[in-house]
Amino acid sequence: MTDTNPFKLLKEEMDKHVIGHEEVKMALLLGVISREHIYIEGPPGTAKTMLAEIISGAAQLRFFFYQLHRDTRLSEILGDLVISKQIIDKEGEVIKQRIVKGGILTAEICLLDDISRAPGESLNVLLRILNERKFGDDSIPLLTAIATSNPTADEYYNEPLDPANLDRFVLQINAQGLSYGKKWDQAKEIIKLYSERPLSYEVPVRVSKKVFDEYYEKLAVVEIPNDVQEGLANFVATLIEEYNQNETNSLISDRTFFVKSLKIIRAHALLNNRNHCTLEDLRALKYMTAFRVQPEVFLKLDEIIDDVISKKKAFKHSKSDIEQQTSEFERDMPGAQQRENQGEKEKQPSDQLSEARRTFFQALKELKENMANDNNINMDSDFNSDMETGGHPEDNDGDGEEGRPKTSQKTYSSKSPKPGDEEDYWIGGKRNLESADNVRIIMKVLEGNFQRSIAMDAPHPGGLPRKWKRMVDFDEMEDVEPFEGMFWAEHTTPTLPRVHRREKQVIGGEIAILRDVSTSMMGVYSEWSSSVVRGVIELARTKKMKVGYIEFNHRSYKYKRNDKYFTRDYRWILELASKTECSGNTNYEDALKDALSEFKGRGQRNKHILFITDGIPTSGDCEVINERIRAKKLGVCIHSIFIGSKNYPKILQKISEETSGTQFIASRGKDGVIRIEKKDKKLLNPTPVEKPRVDPFTNVFSQ
Repeated sequence: MTDTNPFKLLKEEMDKHVIGHEEVKMALLLGVISREHIYIEGPPGTAKTMLAEIISGAAQLRFFFYQLHRDTRLSEILGDLVISKQIIDKEGEVIKQRIVKGGILTAEICLLDDISRAPGESLNVLLRILNERKFGDDSIPLLTAIATSNPTADEYYNEPLDPANLDRFVLQINAQGLSYGKKWDQAKEIIKLYSERPLSYEVPVRVSKKVFDEYYEKLAVVEIPNDVQEGLANFVATLIEEYNQNETNSLISDRTFFVKSLKIIRAHALLNNRNHCTLEDLRALKYMTAFRVQPEVFLKLDEIIDDVISKKKAFKHSKSDIEQQTSEFERDMPGAQQRENQGEKEKQPSDQLSEARRTFFQALKELKENMANDNNINMDSDFNSDMETGGHPEDNDGDGEEGRPKTSQKTYSSKSPKPGDEEDYWIGGKRNLESADNVRIIMKVLEGNFQRSIAMDAPHPGGLPRKWKRMVDFDEMEDVEPFEGMFWAEHTTPTLPRVHRREKQVIGGEIAILRDVSTSMMGVYSEWSSSVVRGVIELARTKKMKVGYIEFNHRSYKYKRNDKYFTRDYRWILELASKTECSGNTNYEDALKDALSEFKGRGQRNKHILFITDGIPTSGDCEVINERIRAKKLGVCIHSIFIGSKNYPKILQKISEETSGTQFIASRGKDGVIRIEKKDKKLLNPTPVEKPRVDPFTNVFSQ
């Protein structure tokens, strides 16, 4: 490889105009080298668009920019739509339409701004074109597509991309502003830069298109050694086995991590002037995982990659040391030079020396195995030691190590600083594994319920105009039917004109978690309820569902985020669920009333309530008649989890059966483990309902 790297020139040009945002810059360089697409999510004003324009201008690439919106049509992105009429003999005519290529079909680098606002019909076709780089049978010259989007937080009114569409973007970056990131030194540099710069400027040409073609040919021949291949496999295994990333909480596809990632690793090597990969190139995996793993795991990604690299280097060094010691022993052994000059028959050593060599090499072999497995043995012993005391390997804090308490502690309820008689019940370590499995059982059933209506057309102001409806307020005037609007404006009548009914395919839905925090829920019941809440939130995260949270005893405590009940701020809800206080008695009515009031008029079809309690209601309307009627009208499924082996409330059976929900019973055994099973309806007299419900899970769970 030569010392002059043209991509360093592109990096210099980006540094001249944009301060900071190193991860975005690196992702753009890796994207144009590997010719993979990039997804950048971040708040407005974080240089997402500007960096893409700089790199295209500095490389003389044909650039296409388009701001997607709710009414985006394919013809606006692909080129001009031409309609022509063709006469067929004397029998008639045929109307044909074709697209004159333009937009992304002729661009070499394109920027699709606010991609999540595009309607699903246009987005699916667009992403297929980007993935195959073909339109019909014709190839397109596109190198890299850069898609940007605002965060999916509530304050941005933004819907997330479907996971399948998001996975098409190999490189994924979460861009952060310098101000909210408190990077004040870089902020001062920006102020100084733009105080001295003229208002208009041009980006000079630094490299040519020919360079991109040359480096893409080099990409295929960059060598990936075995230790780098093994490091990649170890990285994926670490995410899945040690950090519990699975199909319900992450997006780790074989296509991305076992095929596409190799191009990114090779591109990182080329960027560093090498024609072979090293373990350090595994650091490029960070630019692929921002939205493929859980946020808390992504925050530890540098640590995970460092650990994978250090283990591979340690094993490699130990192996080379042993081989070096072995070769030195053979070279210095008495009579070695004479044996090299003799035939095979004359090379036989004495019986005593032969025995000594066998003993020595056996010792070397054992030493090699011990050194290779040393880290794993230490980790296993630490893990087992912690488990015996009820702790976790990450929860201990020895001398000189961060995050480890000096003494192991039992896990108590989070409701009281001191464990009482009811709370003094250990639930950590190995004894709680079965309890965790039971939580997964609940998640499996709930996922089935969520999946039934996971993507349905629902009224949405950002959707496509599909049907007609009567105008309700003047905000809908832009969608009014022109003739009726003109007639109504001239001759005001009581009947309002028709407007387009906009609908959008909703990929998420909403779930409200109602959690009993009465006095009887203290102790192990409260901790187990917290684990259920965590599982539901992780499931909602993967399904892009909004979540609401209510705690109730004799009163209802409804929590709102930015004055909104349903939110995608999952971390905030997890914090609420970990800081509950138990007191008072039980009232079903107020909690259900508060939750159902939030579902009114929302237009979603995927609506669920998860009701967690351990007792019968002792105040309010114990039959919750009005709430049951309202839930059926709104189409809300109410799933119940009753904690206790006796006195199962019949009202829970009525609620779940009437709303097509699922019932669970959780009971604590003598060994302290909470076990769950699906409610057997034969235990109670069947409650008459208007329509019989077919239950697909009858044979799945224990009776």
